[in-house]
Amino acid sequence: MTYIPLARKYRPQFFREVVGQETAVRTLKNAVKTGKVAHAYIFSGPRGVGKTTVARILAKALNCLNPQGEEPCGQCENCKAITKGIFPDLIEIDAASNRGIDDIRQLKETVSYAPIKGKYKVYIIDEAHMLTKEAFNALLKTLEEPPPRTVFILCTTELDKIIPTIQSRCQRLIFRRLPEEKIVSQLKKICEKEGITYEEGALKLIAQAGEGCMRDAASILDQASIYCDNNITETAVREFLGIVSRDRVERFLKNLAEGNTQYCLNELQRLEEEGYNLVKFWEEVDSLLFESLVNKKLAKEVIESLKGQPLEKLLYLEQITSKALSEAKLKEPSRVFKLAVLKASLVKDILPLGELVKLAKLGKFTPKEHPGEERNEEFESPKKEIAKEEKPNEEKNITLTRRQFVSKLIKDEIVEKPFVSMLIKYIKETEKGLVIEIPESFYRSFADDIEKLKKYYGKYATFEIKEEVQHTEKKFAKLKNTRYLF
Repeated sequence: MTYIPLARKYRPQFFREVVGQETAVRTLKNAVKTGKVAHAYIFSGPRGVGKTTVARILAKALNCLNPQGEEPCGQCENCKAITKGIFPDLIEIDAASNRGIDDIRQLKETVSYAPIKGKYKVYIIDEAHMLTKEAFNALLKTLEEPPPRTVFILCTTELDKIIPTIQSRCQRLIFRRLPEEKIVSQLKKICEKEGITYEEGALKLIAQAGEGCMRDAASILDQASIYCDNNITETAVREFLGIVSRDRVERFLKNLAEGNTQYCLNELQRLEEEGYNLVKFWEEVDSLLFESLVNKKLAKEVIESLKGQPLEKLLYLEQITSKALSEAKLKEPSRVFKLAVLKASLVKDILPLGELVKLAKLGKFTPKEHPGEERNEEFESPKKEIAKEEKPNEEKNITLTRRQFVSKLIKDEIVEKPFVSMLIKYIKETEKGLVIEIPESFYRSFADDIEKLKKYYGKYATFEIKEEVQHTEKKFAKLKNTRYLF
């Protein structure tokens, strides 16, 4: 006997078997029950969520010889013929390959004939958005004034590509992606019927890989059962789908948070050489980081590798990882993720904000490097200076210690506190006063903030941009004879 794939074998045959499309199913059941079936429908939604399946069930319900309320019986001659795909009054058209005006003209010639065996003649036009503009226009009159007992169902994954004049002549039903829990529940039922043993985590991975599409999840389950010899484990599914193990993801995230650039770059290179999908890997890293952030804020269990990390560092790191995911859609993923690792190396320089603010509180701050100094009360915040519209050249020679200067930056809030914590290591006290030696690469990343500091704090410190000659030479040597588009 020919093997039937699970996605086809467990395809719903009744409205009650459809999972996750309650709104569409309820609308159609009530239409059948009350006899208010529209002459044309548009079923729109992602692939594999049940559009064509529900269209066939509707055709059964309309042509069933022994209907059970709003449900087809599934046992009569017409129901069996529709299930086998040999019912003469159910015409399925693949608009991806029959998309021209000649195909629609041929359809218009046959649509005027009465049903041969059933009560209704049902036309299912799959991938309807693929029809040409001329074909849509040729279909307009038929949809507006169809022959009696004729129903058109246009199935599409891209509703916006169907012209408005067609949409206005049809009832629209939106099919949505299935929640992960419902997909897992359905996969469990399939496994029990097929005698397949499984691990809960393995089915969750399959549901995630299905991306909300039940058909895709059932196909992956079919492949996984063959790969695992009917004993589906989480480890085997990870290998089968090319998903990096949880331990490896946690180890990468730990090194990313600690600023271990060399390890992270090498790990990305290894993953790429081993054939893993870097985007999927980075999604797992970002998901794990987000989960840890929420748990840390709610005082729940956090993975061991991130327990000692301050919340401020993790928030900054999450911004980097999520931004990299967005950029990977437009640029080469490998390059984007490696650049994100380099940006994340700054995380190790961020001081916890609570500690920084505590040290900088006015009246409670005692400098460790200069215990005999007193806090300078003579300076005012740049906000007040702006209000008074002071001239730029006034009060040029105000002397502050390094800690007093940091305290002032935090109090004035001209720049963000995380940026201040990264800037601290570049502030030095010299005989001539405070000097801020900023590397060129750091300046390029935070040019706007540094220019603000120059404008408002130029009288307290000297800003110097240090050129990174060696790195620049290496960079241009590597990029020699290479052209880039910007």
